[in-house]
Formats: sequence, C-alpha cells, structure tokens
Amino acid sequence: MKKTLKTLLVVLVLSSLAACNLPNAVPTLIPTLFQQLTLPTAALPSPPPTAVLTPTPTSPFPDWSTYTNQKYGFRVKYPQAGQISDSTDASARIQLPFVQDTNLLEKFLDVSVAENVNPCSSPNAQQYAPGTIQPQQVAVNNLAFILESGSDAGAGNLYDWTAYSTQKGGACVSLTFVLHSANRMNYATPPAEFDSQAEAAVFTDILSTFAWLNP
Repeated sequence: MKKTLKTLLVVLVLSSLAACNLPNAVPTLIPTLFQQLTLPTAALPSPPPTAVLTPTPTSPFPDWSTYTNQKYGFRVKYPQAGQISDSTDASARIQLPFVQDTNLLEKFLDVSVAENVNPCSSPNAQQYAPGTIQPQQVAVNNLAFILESGSDAGAGNLYDWTAYSTQKGGACVSLTFVLHSANRMNYATPPAEFDSQAEAAVFTDILSTFAWLNP
C-alpha cells in the first residue's frame, strides 16, 4: 500500500512537471526581458554651423583714375585714358577719350566749384537768360543733383553739354560734360557723324562715382 502511494506521488510530480513544460518556459522569458530593456541612445554630435560668406564690395571701375579735390572735399573717377588740364582749387578740365574719325572734336568734363551761390547751378547754365534752362532734380547714390543741359553753336562748332550740380555746406560742385563737334559740311570730305548717345553713355558712369570725402 505504501509502495503504491509513493508510486502515485512520483507519477503526480512528473505529470505536474510535464504540464509546466519548464524547459520550454525558460527560453521564452529571454526575448521578453530584452524587449523590456531600453538601451540608451548615444547622443550624436551636432553638425557645425554653416559659414555665411559675405562678399567684399568692390569699387566700380577699379582701373579708372581719380580726381580728388582736397579743399572742398570730394572725388570723382574717370577713364584711365582721360587727361586732367587747367586744374585749380576750384576747377579742372578732364579730357575724355572718344571714337576717332568722326566729326566729334572733343569730349571733356569740366569740374567747377562756387561758394555761397543760390541756386547751385552749372557755369554753363548761367550764360543763358533766366528761364531758358529748365533745371530738374535727380538723385544718384542718395545724393541730390540739379540736372541742366543745353547747346551752343558758333563758327561751325557745336557744344552739347549736360551738367549735374550738388551742394554741401557753402560749396556748389558742378560736373559739366561737353561734346564738342564740328559741322560735317565744313569738310571737303565729310567725316562720319559721331554717335552722341554712345559717346555720352560714360557720363552717367562718371557721375555715379562722385562722392564726398566726409559724407
């Protein structure tokens, strides 16, 4: 009887162990444990900031020459082939290059300064009767200019001029551009007519370089 009970107990224990399936339970716990683990993520280094390049402003017409008036404190650039003549503290003439073999004889810039004048005007405009020249106000590089223009003729010569005048303090500075041409009919063999628009194009370029030394 006792032997039978022992046998039954052994059978019951083995049956319980078989039902629990312990050998198979252990492996199923391993992936579950890994699933519950949260591994720390290594912090990635931040990318370096992108460098912002600021272009260095370049001066327009870097190969041009510069006329500087120290007394009245301004400067203006002109083509390198230009030649300064008749220069004083208050005036200068700059002969400018032009296309040859036409009826254009001269192309030049007259720089002049007048003190304590009202209105500020080009000397060329002052040779006309009042009201003949109609001035206009223009702005170039945030500077205010008075624009005047006219023509003079005599002895077979024609002078077309355009002037820009600006004032600072008591100084009125005028830049007067002149195209001096000849009547083609004065020649036995008339030369080609010069291109006034092309020749005058450089005037606005020169004007754009005008600057006060102490703005």
